[in-house]
Amino acid sequence: MKYMATTLLEIADLLKGIPAGAWVAISEDKHSVLSYGPDAQAVVREAREQQEERPLLVRVPERQSSMFF
Repeated sequence: MKYMATTLLEIADLLKGIPAGAWVAISEDKHSVLSYGPDAQAVVREAREQQEERPLLVRVPERQSSMFF
């Protein structure tokens, strides 16, 4: 479980500065944001254009206290 908590913290760090409610495509290695915006399909398409076939897709929570992956 320790590994999962570290990963969630790293992902939360990647989401800093991205607008609430935005969809975010994160690289499979979870080290970089590939694309973000209001439309999930467009975000995934942009990530795939960067040769990332399996991006992690998350949505930035509307409130800081709630975060779902």
